[in-house]
Amino acid sequence: MIYLIGGAPRVGKTVLAQQVSVLLKIGWISTDVLHELLKVCHAEDPNGKWNADKAAISATAERFFPYLERFIWGIQSLADAYVIEGVNFLPAQVARLPAQFQIRPIFLGCSKMTLDRFERFPGRSKGYTGLPDELRRQIVQDVPLWSEFIQEEAGRFGYPYIDMSDDFHCRLNEAEVVLTARAD
Repeated sequence: MIYLIGGAPRVGKTVLAQQVSVLLKIGWISTDVLHELLKVCHAEDPNGKWNADKAAISATAERFFPYLERFIWGIQSLADAYVIEGVNFLPAQVARLPAQFQIRPIFLGCSKMTLDRFERFPGRSKGYTGLPDELRRQIVQDVPLWSEFIQEEAGRFGYPYIDMSDDFHCRLNEAEVVLTARAD
């Protein structure tokens, strides 16, 4: 089983991936790592700047999809189960995987991001520390819009979506239950 945790930035995907990984005693990786490895191989990165426009989010996910698909193919030959989390895939890409792979996806968002929340919960990604004020404010403004897009797409494809805005730890446990529930 491949557990896919997608969604907007700064909503708890990595925390959930770590929690599920420990619970199930399986490995996990962030697509951020895979994306950084791809940047080493390709001198020009069209994603070098923050862009939360729906078209840019979708284009990034489409460009990344072949690499994600190949990674899933490779990891399934090494492990029975694995967690993959990140912003670099959307429900539309996940919908193209089930024919080949046994997957269980969930998508997370945050409809009420504030600058205070952004700064109080720095998250696991070091890429968000030390950002200029203008960019931090832009991210805070964009995360709810990004989350709305993810929620619409998850609904369109029938995938679970959890808004992490209120009572983070409760929502985190809810997401864990949804993701790890046994299929009947």
